[in-house]
Amino acid sequence: MNLANSRATLGLTTKATPTSTAVNGSVQIGDNPQTITFPDANVGYSVRAFFAAGAPTFNLALTTGATTGSTAFVTGVAQVETATAAGTATAPGDVTVTVTSAGMTGSPLAVTVPILNGDTASVWAGKVRTALTANATIAARFTVSGTTTSIILTRKPGEVLTDGVNTVNLFVANDSTLNIALAGPAGVTTAGTSANTTAGTVTSGVYILDGDAKDFEGVTIPTCVPNAVLFANGGTTALEIDGGGTLANLDIEGGSSILFAGGNVLTGETALTIVGSSTFLTVTVLAEA
Repeated sequence: MNLANSRATLGLTTKATPTSTAVNGSVQIGDNPQTITFPDANVGYSVRAFFAAGAPTFNLALTTGATTGSTAFVTGVAQVETATAAGTATAPGDVTVTVTSAGMTGSPLAVTVPILNGDTASVWAGKVRTALTANATIAARFTVSGTTTSIILTRKPGEVLTDGVNTVNLFVANDSTLNIALAGPAGVTTAGTSANTTAGTVTSGVYILDGDAKDFEGVTIPTCVPNAVLFANGGTTALEIDGGGTLANLDIEGGSSILFAGGNVLTGETALTIVGSSTFLTVTVLAEA
């Protein structure tokens, strides 16, 4: 690997405005950033890992970029519930749609939808979909869809992790109480239960990008000695790194980064165990083979 301008920049500064009489301008607090160069670095790689809920783990060998022993990643499935409208209204009135879902505020939540005499099932089902979409409580938990007589609720992920390019949806467990009940004026067929179209399954484990002990060109990374290692927690919850030495029980808060640079700073840390929950981590390494 041909690397150039391998370096780390370290610094912490701020500007302050003096408040004393007849003092103008601003002053800098802190030293100017320090640049550490690594002229002999000939290996560079990054590994990114998305952690589902439940504190899954994986192991990273800093000397090779290989990941092992990870909690297997399961993508999860969004739960889908479908109600089917039937009957043409023979009088004006309200269709009452009752949505039941464990943990949802106000569940069972009744939404009233005005319809007209002569509205067919397809017409009033469209009005129901519009009303459910407009309900803030339901829209926060479900995506409302369907055509003609179908009224479909699809459970949204409990959390969404994204680095701006890659997105991991953290789907929640199946809700056995989920139901859409329909009742209305004359001509509308009452339906107390809906169809469990798709059972939801939980997203679990660790989703790893790269970590195959190969560089960006697909070439196997030779065994190397790290010169600099950056751990960047891109999520909102803390994660823990344990290498048994310098990195024993190292906590990185959500949105925080920790850089080790200068000399062979992590020579003894050949294997790391990393655990997180509902967050993602990027590890970037500069090293000498």
